[in-house]
Amino acid sequence: MNFMRNIVKSAWVVLLIAALAFASCQKKKEDKISDTWRLIRVSVDSTVTWYELWQFDDGYLTILKRDEGTGNLDTLGTGTYSVDAGLSKTMIDMGGMTDVIDYYNGLWEVLKLNKDIMVILHEEDGWYYREFVKE
Repeated sequence: MNFMRNIVKSAWVVLLIAALAFASCQKKKEDKISDTWRLIRVSVDSTVTWYELWQFDDGYLTILKRDEGTGNLDTLGTGTYSVDAGLSKTMIDMGGMTDVIDYYNGLWEVLKLNKDIMVILHEEDGWYYREFVKE
């Protein structure tokens, strides 16, 4: 009986440690994403010919685009986001984007994320691949 009780206790300890590690991983991913990212042109999607900043801040996303005439940064759109860091992949769920960029709403898979680079892919209603460098 003691043997079974020890196994159950050990299982609970393992589950608790796994839950804490998962929560820590989630927080680390959220912290990495929460910053200002500059969209860069890549050969995969050569249609990106404009200057755009994405500002992720505490669940809110602001996308700024440089006006080609004045050089000023104008707000292209705003919305919300949440991060889901799973065991095999990280997803960013964006919502509430305005009409101009409503195609950005939905789930984006984080293909690469480190302190300097973020690469995301959105496959709902088309195919949007975006690479960023941290500002």
